[in-house]
Formats: sequence, structure tokens, C-alpha cells
Amino acid sequence: MNTPVLNDNLRSATEALCNLLAKEDQVVSSKAKIGLFFQNPEATKLFEEVNAYGEELRNKHLAGMPPTEEEIAKFDTLRENVVKNDAARGFLEARQTIDEILNTINHYLGMSIDLGRAPTPEEIEEARQRAMSAQSSCSCGGDCNKESCDCDGTCDHDHDHKDGGCGCGNH
Repeated sequence: MNTPVLNDNLRSATEALCNLLAKEDQVVSSKAKIGLFFQNPEATKLFEEVNAYGEELRNKHLAGMPPTEEEIAKFDTLRENVVKNDAARGFLEARQTIDEILNTINHYLGMSIDLGRAPTPEEIEEARQRAMSAQSSCSCGGDCNKESCDCDGTCDHDHDHKDGGCGCGNH
């Protein structure tokens, strides 16, 4: 499959956006926090430990063995240690900031294609509110038919969780 080539106008606009993004105060600050994290062996070790243990618990769960209360407590302690460490917490906050910026830009781009024009900030906010409402209104993800959803945050759908499953968000 060939990669689509941007025409000159799109390439120029994309380069301008990239240059603005690289100079954005939030991005510069986030990159600095990420750099400090990687220069801090204690913080990176804590982060590696919680990620490795989390992956171990995930694999155990996928194998049909739920984690024990002791394992959950150990994971919670490891996670708390990460949050207590300034560099690790800064790294997490920085990644979240960058992810939010990129998600917002992608939202604008996607809606521009759908609408045939740039969306207004109000349209972006309305779309976000609709998406949040659909995810949190009830366990069915906003598509409640009362037969498979009791709307109290639990799901009685008989489903797997491939490709998002039922969208209940409780698994």
C-alpha cells in the first residue's frame, strides 16, 4: 500500500501546525518533565516495576486467573510509590497533557473531514459531551435497551471484550 502524499498546501499547513505545536508552552514544559523523568533512575525504576507487575497481573487475568487481594494490594502500593515520586508523577502528567493536545487536534481534524469545514470550539465541546455521555450514562454505553442493561453500572451482556465488547467500560 502506498502512503498518500500530501499536496503542497496540506504539507505546508501540516508543517506550520507541527512548528506551532513544538513551540507550544505546554509541550515544551511537558518535554522538560519527560526529560527529567528519564534522567532520574529511581523514578524510572519505580515506573518499570509498576508496569512490569501490572503486565504480570494482566496476563494472569487473561489466562483466567483473577489476581488475589494481596497482588492487588502490591500493585496499589507500587502505583502509589510512582505517584509519590515527583519525577514519575511529572512524567505521567506530561504524557497526559501531550495526549490531550494530540487527541484534541485529531478531534478537530476528524470533524473537519466530517463537516467539510473546521468545527467551532462549541461543536468540539458538544461532540466531547456526547461521547462522554454515551460512555457514562449507563453500563450499555448509551445504547440502552433495558433487556441487557440494568443501568446501574453493571453489565449482564454475554460478550467477549474484543474490539470493545459491549462498551460498558466496567471490565
